[in-house]
Amino acid sequence: MHSRRYSESSIATRGLSVGVYTVLFFTSCLLALFLTPLLRRAAIKNGVLDYPNERKLHKEAVPRVGGIAIAISFLTTVVISYVFFRSKLHESIVYLAGLSIGAAIISLVGIWDDLWGLRARMKLVGQVVAVLAVMPFGFVIRRFSIPFVGVVEIGWELGILLTLFWIVGIVNTINFIDGIDGLAAGIVITISIALFIISVATDQLLMAIVCFILTGSALGFLRHNFHPATIFMGDCGAMFLGFMLAAISVEILFQNPSVTASSFVPVLIFGLPIVDTSWAIVRRLKRRRSPFHADIFHIHHRLINLDFTQRQTVVILYAVSLLCAMSGLIVALADSEKLAVILSASMLAMALAGIMVLNRISPSPKHQAAQSSESFRPAVERLYKKG
Repeated sequence: MHSRRYSESSIATRGLSVGVYTVLFFTSCLLALFLTPLLRRAAIKNGVLDYPNERKLHKEAVPRVGGIAIAISFLTTVVISYVFFRSKLHESIVYLAGLSIGAAIISLVGIWDDLWGLRARMKLVGQVVAVLAVMPFGFVIRRFSIPFVGVVEIGWELGILLTLFWIVGIVNTINFIDGIDGLAAGIVITISIALFIISVATDQLLMAIVCFILTGSALGFLRHNFHPATIFMGDCGAMFLGFMLAAISVEILFQNPSVTASSFVPVLIFGLPIVDTSWAIVRRLKRRRSPFHADIFHIHHRLINLDFTQRQTVVILYAVSLLCAMSGLIVALADSEKLAVILSASMLAMALAGIMVLNRISPSPKHQAAQSSESFRPAVERLYKKG
């Protein structure tokens, strides 16, 4: 079954040249690049702004609807790719349709949250609905490889639960790590490129196209989001990007018989956001708080409290994410179970050591207390002038 599906995907996309992939990448990138300022001006005009408070690092009110530009540029480019190349992509329309439906649902949930606010429980319901929407199109974990055990087949019931856990989990890890200018977008680009390399190496060219388009959308937005950011991606952008990465990783990693240790590779490639979120959940539960209760003890907060600038912090975490991605690539493509175990254990040890060191040397967060809304009036006025 899996070999037939992968061969169909390969046949459907093999006729596309490198030039076509490049065109699709730049199309999504340019769309995000030009749509983002338009949405920024609309957000300022309508007062859709993210105001500073005691747990946020920005000092002025910033528009928070950049994720809409990311989602629109991605979905538009997917439609363009099918309209112009449907003769080569017609066999893959099922996968593209499934991804588009799920992406649209998660984007609407995020937009609603950015504009009017959603309780954590309702947001979680929306995420689950988006995941359930893509499952009929083949995005369900049914097998994975464990070193020295082999390929493990799982039933539909367990597969559905595991897929829900994975995709919803990644959606929230990207959302949690989006706390500093340019961090989430840059990490998404790193992960997406790693998935692109694996999909090309294992002949999953349709997924390679999707990764290319997603990378372009995130990169176009990052131009406006890098410090000092003029716009934030908001929950729409973070949840959309997390959802897309998690969904396509089901096909590229879990369902791919060519990937060695497919049970380890996803955790390695998504290592930084997974470690940061896991640490946050343990920390909050120890304090008897909800795992969704926001705080100022994330890894990026800790680094800033060590007097690194925002740009320095982002570059450090980009490097960490790149190391995680490279480790995942090595394990995925090296075809060595022993290497998979050794490298995975080494990365886990490094992660635990890093958390312990940060926990010990990083001082208590020293953000200023939230100011009154009246004190933000000059910042809003400056935004209007800039817009």
